[in-house]
Amino acid sequence: MFEIIINNDWDGLLIRLIIWAIVIILAWIGMAVACFVDMWSGVTTARALGEKVHSHRLRETFQKIKDYAGVLLPFMFIDIIGSLFSFYFLPFFQILIAAGSILIEGWSVLENKKRKKSHAALIPELAKEIVHCAREKDAEAIIETIQNISEKTKKL
Repeated sequence: MFEIIINNDWDGLLIRLIIWAIVIILAWIGMAVACFVDMWSGVTTARALGEKVHSHRLRETFQKIKDYAGVLLPFMFIDIIGSLFSFYFLPFFQILIAAGSILIEGWSVLENKKRKKSHAALIPELAKEIVHCAREKDAEAIIETIQNISEKTKKL
């Protein structure tokens, strides 16, 4: 950036600052969107499994965004200092940390997807039915159903 200022290339400086601002804003937006996608995935999984959705879990999304921002912010200052050197043409730390947070949240979405697909969610209901069975044959049929679900889950 020193070269740009020394050469009085104000248009070049403006273009570089705009590019940097766009990259930083996209990194922060990408990180926040990834957190909200993970929240949406968790809510739909909980509903599919018949679990209650608590506001505490929803607040965790904002806590995650705050935690990621707590990592991004100090590194933004390192990127700003790095911008003074000609080889440091993009805010690399912003890109790297945002990409890492997006990967972490993507991993969480995949875990929610696996949980949602799992037939294990049916087992607690079947266990309740076993307890309430009046006849032994009914209980054996339900236990067989549980074994079948267990075998299908192992194959996944």
